[in-house]
Amino acid sequence: MSGTNDFNLSKGRLESFSDGVFAIAITLLILEVHLPPFRAPISGARQLSDLMTIWPQYLVYFVTFATIGIMWLNQHALLKNVERITHGVALANLLLLSLVAFLPFATEVLGRYGITSIAIVYYGLTMTLISIAYNVVYWQVVVAHPHCKNGMTLWGVVGFTAYPLVSLVGYFVPIVGLAGMGVLALFYMQPRNVRAVMLDV
Repeated sequence: MSGTNDFNLSKGRLESFSDGVFAIAITLLILEVHLPPFRAPISGARQLSDLMTIWPQYLVYFVTFATIGIMWLNQHALLKNVERITHGVALANLLLLSLVAFLPFATEVLGRYGITSIAIVYYGLTMTLISIAYNVVYWQVVVAHPHCKNGMTLWGVVGFTAYPLVSLVGYFVPIVGLAGMGVLALFYMQPRNVRAVMLDV
């Protein structure tokens, strides 16, 4: 009879599939940047005004682009020293990817409704769930490799607290909430915050 130990998925295949999802999600973001409705005739000054009017969409685009890019870096760092992919790791990774793929929709909510209280909280909730999913992947890796030097990751310590807090602030002052998420993206971008799981081998 087959057991859970019979599950066999190469790390390369998992990373290739993940790369595809990350690439598609990050590419779809630009489709959520929309110009105001066209009304002819349109002068040069009006064109410039329209391009300036959608500045919140630019901001949301770059914050989300940075976040997805950093998640891609962190996922690769996490799996750097991993020796085998278990069923739990594969499922947890699918959960993470499902939320990463959902980010373009959360970005569209901000693009369509603007930087409003509800839109920021919705976006922040998505980011919180991504943080949780990343840590689920991390702990599944630890379970699969008992000789890991495990401990709570920065995504866990900061993500579980900072994203809900920033979302709460964003409910009252939306632009500050979005700026806070941008600061978190910069925080995770620092090389010292992108770490591999360390194995005692």
